[in-house]
Amino acid sequence: MAVYRKAGSPYWWYSFTHKGRRVFASTGATDHKVAKLVYLRERNRAIERRATGELAPIKLRDLCNRFLNDYSKPNKRSYKADTYIVNCLNAFFGDRLASDVTAHGVEQFKAHRRQTFIPESEEGRAARQISGARINRELSLLKTIYNKGVEWGLVESNPVDRVKFFSEKGRARTRYLTADEKKSLLEVCPPALRRIVIVALKTGMRRGEIFGLKWSDVDFHAGQLTLKRTKSGETRFIPMHRDVRDVLTSLPRSGDYVFEGDRGGTSWHGALRVEWDKAVHAAALLDFVFHDLRHTFASELVMRGVDLLTVSKLLGHSTTRITERYAHLAPAHKAVAINMLASEPSAPLATPKALQDLRKGVSA
Repeated sequence: MAVYRKAGSPYWWYSFTHKGRRVFASTGATDHKVAKLVYLRERNRAIERRATGELAPIKLRDLCNRFLNDYSKPNKRSYKADTYIVNCLNAFFGDRLASDVTAHGVEQFKAHRRQTFIPESEEGRAARQISGARINRELSLLKTIYNKGVEWGLVESNPVDRVKFFSEKGRARTRYLTADEKKSLLEVCPPALRRIVIVALKTGMRRGEIFGLKWSDVDFHAGQLTLKRTKSGETRFIPMHRDVRDVLTSLPRSGDYVFEGDRGGTSWHGALRVEWDKAVHAAALLDFVFHDLRHTFASELVMRGVDLLTVSKLLGHSTTRITERYAHLAPAHKAVAINMLASEPSAPLATPKALQDLRKGVSA
């Protein structure tokens, strides 16, 4: 149908074929009659553009807004992160037409972001340069926005296709807490934050997985947590450590979510994030972010002799390739394990004369 309902969206959507491509988008209308008028208007515009051989000019910021409203918001869990990146794009490109953005312009954006520093926070987090990995995420979103623009018949080509991303080879983080650092961090965390940190340390869950955990996903009888909305898209089961059980049994069930502060109360990007920055500063932790709690979980397992395949399954990695970043932690601890073997009785040492006699016997 030209106008149809789409799962998860309150609006009617339209669809038609333009230059051999399917063009579809939200009408922004909940009324069917209004939606049909929007569909007819957009189809007629496409026909006019086809007759003249040109696409209607659209500003990049308008293309970004369409992407956010028509695709990111109804389909992606990273909608808030996408919104932040779009703000960065708009701040740099301004009111430039999407068709006027070239590969060179995207390279200029790369250079600009590479020279941008995140200022020192009041909680003591030192100023730091934006990483290449972070800029890659921004370029990746810009590329996706243009791909959708081409798909929707709004732009002809994607300038990001000709731009090389920063190399991330060998830049995987393995920052983890030592026993003393862990103790220091837990001592300075306020109660609400301390509970979240303990869950992260004893499950290896990502921050989004922790705040997305529902009481229906907690099975005290089986002693396990079920993660349904994971980065890989696959359900993951995590055994419940006794410390995690203690944390969860101490929490009131005030809603569907275990850490209800993420919805309606304290959000991570608000007061809770401030408390985290203060705790990291108070514990004198250098170059440490919340995701490093996950690295700590994995590192401790490897150092205690757990095989990489098991660690990979607990972390929710699709393959052990990502988990191999922790492999270097295993050898020293394997050596400790080998040295735990009982020593055999010492054999008598061979004297020089005995060795000489042995050689004569062999030569004979």
